[in-house]
Amino acid sequence: MTEARRSRMQQARLYAFIVAVSAATLCLLALRDWDIPVTFPSKFWNAFATFVILGIVSESFSFTIPVANVRTSVSFVPIIASIALFSHPWPMFVAGITAFVVDKVVRHKPLVRVWFNTAQFMLTSGLSALVYSLLGGSVSLETFDFKTIPFASLVVVYFLVNHGSVAVAVSLSSGVSVREAWDRIGKDALATDLLSSTLAILLVFLYLKLQLLGLAILVFPVFLVRQLYQMNLQMQIELEEKLELMVKAMEARDPYTSGHSLRVSEYALAIARELRLSANEVDTIKRAALLHDVGKIYEEFAPLLRKEGKLTPEERMTMQTHVTRSAQLVETAARLRGSVQAMIRHHHENYDGSGYPDGLAGEDIPVGARIIMIADTIDAMTSDRPYRRAMSLATALEELQKYSGRQFDPRLVHLVATSDAIRRLLGEEAREEEPSQLRSRPVRPSWAGRRSLTIPTE
Repeated sequence: MTEARRSRMQQARLYAFIVAVSAATLCLLALRDWDIPVTFPSKFWNAFATFVILGIVSESFSFTIPVANVRTSVSFVPIIASIALFSHPWPMFVAGITAFVVDKVVRHKPLVRVWFNTAQFMLTSGLSALVYSLLGGSVSLETFDFKTIPFASLVVVYFLVNHGSVAVAVSLSSGVSVREAWDRIGKDALATDLLSSTLAILLVFLYLKLQLLGLAILVFPVFLVRQLYQMNLQMQIELEEKLELMVKAMEARDPYTSGHSLRVSEYALAIARELRLSANEVDTIKRAALLHDVGKIYEEFAPLLRKEGKLTPEERMTMQTHVTRSAQLVETAARLRGSVQAMIRHHHENYDGSGYPDGLAGEDIPVGARIIMIADTIDAMTSDRPYRRAMSLATALEELQKYSGRQFDPRLVHLVATSDAIRRLLGEEAREEEPSQLRSRPVRPSWAGRRSLTIPTE
């Protein structure tokens, strides 16, 4: 399948999903009775305008998370609050106007992006409001009547629909699994989301009691939540950047291995995604692959890495200690202990048990270590080394299949040999690029994100 055809099919599936979301939104608007005041009393109109403006402002101060450039914000607070204040279909209009104005006027996004975000915001708000009303939730601009079960159900439905629709869109547009997209969008966020959603209750109470003054009181807490989300994301990004910097510094002394760890990390990431592993497993494998040779930073390995001939038995034994030295080095970082450390220690264990350092075999070898073994071998064979020229991809795949079941996990070898996605990454791109370009390709950023989400930006 050509790249152009693959792109057209991917785009067609995405458009079909957007049409389905839009159809569900129209059905929700049509099937429920509209509560339209005969006249627009100033109290109703002022409240509606206030929450639309608050939603637009909250959504405008969003920030991008690396989930195919998905954006996240705290606009869910005024949108959820509007469900307790306005009857159907007005909360849907609050959400829809918010998404439309921000994407079209503030961000100047393409029509398809505006279309999807508007539809999914309206659908999320409408389904949440439906559940809220069916469970006996109070809707009033006059009195405050909080009920726990309707509100909790409203919040759960809101995040399920919002996260779910964006996860499917990300999967269709980027090719990652829905499972991974879902994990990344909502990973480690449920408790924070639920806690932050209580601000919507406070927003309703303060608005009913104090009107605009009540909103002013809540502005600081709402945007404090936004800053906490952004700081958490920034810390994750900075960690990845520091790890890459450390690896680049280590590889800078050897031109033959420059970029090796980054490429192994990219290949391992592709294999892990093809296995449809969870986002946490994918991130852990990617991080372990990036650091798998970090122990070679010690001076005793420098002459061995530069040696043009074959290593002597004694030198080979010294080189084999790099796995334990690497594992010991990453153990000094608390976030890298456990799975990452184990993958690094065992990435030279052979599937038949003949590897090192512990002679593990088969499923006893962590799956991440088995993936890194294949990714590491592919890059080693397809890169120039002091003692030989790079092999072709076809030859490298033949070598993998030759040692399948002995050195390599046969299931992973079959996956690499038959997967369109992996063959495209390792094969078609390799044929189209110069070797130096292939060796310098950047690793794609990992995802993280949550809250009120929108489809990828340009």
